[in-house]
Amino acid sequence: MTRWTELTPERQMDLRAAYEVEMAKQGATCSLDEKVVRFANWLAPQGIAFGIEDLPGRR
Repeated sequence: MTRWTELTPERQMDLRAAYEVEMAKQGATCSLDEKVVRFANWLAPQGIAFGIEDLPGRR
């Protein structure tokens, strides 16, 4: 799996935009933990690993 932080900024932006379209179809959540899990689960089939440590300021 490729770590999120290893992706180019352009690739990250493209993935975030695609994810936003998918999440618009689902219920919203205020839980940061749930948001991270949802994003990680969405990225995993694409061979990308994401965790709470990948959020800005969490290193």
